[in-house]
Amino acid sequence: MKSFRVLILGLAFAAVILTVFFSRSALAHFFQNLRLLISGAADPNFSYESYENLKMRNNVLAQNYSSGKNGESALDASRYRYKTADVFSDYPFNNYASLIIDAGSDDGLKIGMAVLAGEGVLLGKIKEVGRTQSEAATIFDPNWRSAAAFGPDRSKALLVGGPAPYLDLISKEATLTAGDLVFSIAKDFPLNLNLGKILNWEAGEGGIWSRARLEPPVHFENLKKVLVILDFP
Repeated sequence: MKSFRVLILGLAFAAVILTVFFSRSALAHFFQNLRLLISGAADPNFSYESYENLKMRNNVLAQNYSSGKNGESALDASRYRYKTADVFSDYPFNNYASLIIDAGSDDGLKIGMAVLAGEGVLLGKIKEVGRTQSEAATIFDPNWRSAAAFGPDRSKALLVGGPAPYLDLISKEATLTAGDLVFSIAKDFPLNLNLGKILNWEAGEGGIWSRARLEPPVHFENLKKVLVILDFP
């Protein structure tokens, strides 16, 4: 019996060592976020919204770095003018498919303009414009469809919106890796806007295409402001 317990403990220890060895970056990311949350909770000036904005900006920086490594041009934010707008809320009844912002035609907004959750992060596009208010469709709208790409090979896919957005029509030849950055390549928006990361995937019907679940870079319930690009294209 004692030898059996020793064997179990040995296997458990080996599993921990292997997990640490093969998941160093993931663990480092986890403990970094945990450290930030603990230290932030002790700070009276801590803001979870600021923490989410920091994570979102880190995603953009990682995307820019990845794009640079592969010889692709990342989004150059200095090329565009933005209008910052506050977000109205129907909490707790908002279904996230659309949002109302306090900017309209008086501020230069037009139908089709890109709406960003933060610099370089695509959230949606303007679909209705009033004088002082506008409505934007978001990537959480089940009717949302746009071209996307992911990974170092820039494999193409179709972004399908909804409460849990996902990538569809992924070629079976494409290499899928959890954590791959996903970005917009739709002609309606500036190239390389961040859409999030790949979580997991499964084979589609008939085994011709694959489908991947997406982790968006923004938590809608914490969103208070957006950026609207005024001068694209």
